[in-house]
Amino acid sequence: MRRRSVLVRLGLGLGLLALSWAGAHRAVAEVTERYEAAARLFVLDNRSEASRLVALDLPQGKAVAEISLPPRGMSLVATPSGRYLLVSRGRDTDRQWLSVVWTGKEEGRWSRPVLAKSLLLGRGWNIGHGSEAYTLGDRLLAFAERDAVAFLFPEESLDPKEAFQAERLRLPNPDHYHVVEAPEGTYLTFLARGQVVLFDPSLKEERARFPCPIGHGQAFHKETGRSFFACAKEVLALEGGKELGRLAYPVSERIGAFLKGEGAFFGYSDGVQNLQRLDPVALRLTPIPLGGVFLRGKGDGKRLYILLTDGRLQVREAQEGRLLREVRVSRPFPEMHEDTGGAIYPDLAPWPEKGLVYVSLPHLGLVAEVDAERGRVVRYLRVGGSPTRMVLVRP
Repeated sequence: MRRRSVLVRLGLGLGLLALSWAGAHRAVAEVTERYEAAARLFVLDNRSEASRLVALDLPQGKAVAEISLPPRGMSLVATPSGRYLLVSRGRDTDRQWLSVVWTGKEEGRWSRPVLAKSLLLGRGWNIGHGSEAYTLGDRLLAFAERDAVAFLFPEESLDPKEAFQAERLRLPNPDHYHVVEAPEGTYLTFLARGQVVLFDPSLKEERARFPCPIGHGQAFHKETGRSFFACAKEVLALEGGKELGRLAYPVSERIGAFLKGEGAFFGYSDGVQNLQRLDPVALRLTPIPLGGVFLRGKGDGKRLYILLTDGRLQVREAQEGRLLREVRVSRPFPEMHEDTGGAIYPDLAPWPEKGLVYVSLPHLGLVAEVDAERGRVVRYLRVGGSPTRMVLVRP
């Protein structure tokens, strides 16, 4: 009897355990994952041992996700749709991952941002200018510069549900490239070789070459069809595949990149004390004194935002570069020099519809929200770590 009683109790216990397991695996109702936001700000926090991408929903400023990335991120750019971000890793290691982040932007809603893909395809990634990914025609363009390879791929290849498929184009030699799409074809700058090369639109057949020592920085003026390239001592102007002229720098500073304005471009480089206004019609360069040392710059087409090393943010109109107002966002920045091992500089992210601009402050672990119209800091968002590159994604 005792044995039978034990067996009965054991059977009852197993039965209850089975019911418990069954209950633990029963179906639950799905809840729509939806976030309320007018825009989403992504901030790359770069530390020597790890990097993370912090997503802040605006206007609340609340952190809704922290995505772990390989250490020492270099560039952070958005695809034209704003649905994906590409994050390249610094070039100081043989594992130069290209990370793809889905921003959570959908039609009529925001969802949780997640890591969509990690690609290990090449070395020396060059994926865009400023916060915008390179494109060629209707496809995205990325360069593995140390391997002399260009990757052309549709945005759909970044979808986590889809395989990554890209056309690989072999380039003449490893180099640092910039790209300009023009009516006559596609221009590539070769920094090491000191040349601007005109290819056919598909980037496969070479058509012409132009000398441009230390070529770094480019601009295209749609109204005239003219392309401009910043060389060591001058700006090279091209139209229709032919040289228009060379504009000597009016000051003892060279241009390394351009900000797009209204009917003009504004050349700058690290550590300069002047912007150089490029008139694409009159073919003229005009220096604009900053009254300080340039650290970082962005534009939204109507305004230029210039961050100086002493912690001042300048707001300038984008036609002549005239100073409108200044805002102190930080104490002076520590002396720093950024190389291709990873991003360390502060960054700017304008929100023109709201009249705001966000400024990352790596030395303080903060992002300043600045009212560019009233000329004041609205608040500081605490990110922690060392916030550098930023991208603002709007609906």
